[in-house]
Amino acid sequence: MDEFQQLLDYGSDHVERKLRSVIQNHRGVSYIFLGSRKHLIQKMVLDKNRPLYRAGGHYPLGPIAEKEWRPFIREHFVAAHKRIDERAIHEVCELTQGHPFYTQHLCHALWELCDPKQAVTPEMIRTAAKVLLDRETYAYTTLWESLTLPQKRFLKGLAVEQAGVKVFAGEFVSRYGLGSASNAQRAVEALLAKDVIDRDNGSFVISDRFFRLWIQSAQIV
Repeated sequence: MDEFQQLLDYGSDHVERKLRSVIQNHRGVSYIFLGSRKHLIQKMVLDKNRPLYRAGGHYPLGPIAEKEWRPFIREHFVAAHKRIDERAIHEVCELTQGHPFYTQHLCHALWELCDPKQAVTPEMIRTAAKVLLDRETYAYTTLWESLTLPQKRFLKGLAVEQAGVKVFAGEFVSRYGLGSASNAQRAVEALLAKDVIDRDNGSFVISDRFFRLWIQSAQIV
C-alpha cells in the first residue's frame, strides 16, 4: 500500500483500527506499507496511542549507493548510443545525494541534452540541473517566502554543509545566526512538520534534493 500515511488525512483512526482488526487475523499474507512522508509513517507505527502501533517492522529506506547507480545509468545511456563516464555519474549522484526520484529526473534531462555518439560533459550536467531548477523556481520561491527567518537560516546551513552536520552544535548555530540550539530545534520541528526536511542518521537532509540545489544557487538569506 503506497503513500500509506494518507490515512491520517481522514481525521480519525477508524480506518487504522479496522485495518488492524482485519490483518491481524490473516494467515499467509504479507503487507508492506510505504510512504514518502516518513515522519507520518513513524507516527502511525511507533506511537503507542495509534491502532497500528508495532503492527510490523520499521524499515527506513535510505538513498541508493553510487556503486549501484553506475551500471544502471551507464547502460541506459549506452542503449541510446550515448556515453557517460564514472566521473559524470559521480557528479550526478553528488547533486541528488542518491535519491531515486531526483537522480532519474536529472539523468532524464541530461539524456535529452546529450546527442547520440556524444559523451556527457560537466557543462551538460550544469545545464540539465539549471533546466530543472528553472522549472521549479516559482514553487521554490513560494515555499521559501512562507518560512520564518530561523527556518531559512537553518535550511541555508543544511544546504551548504556536508552530510551529517551536527545542526544543534554551537558551531552550526553560530555560523548561521540561529542564536541558540533551542531555536534550531524549533526550526527542525517546523520543517519536519512541513516535510521540508527529513531525519538522516542522527542529522537531517532537505527532502527535495532540487530545493537544496536551489538554495545553494539562489542569492537568499
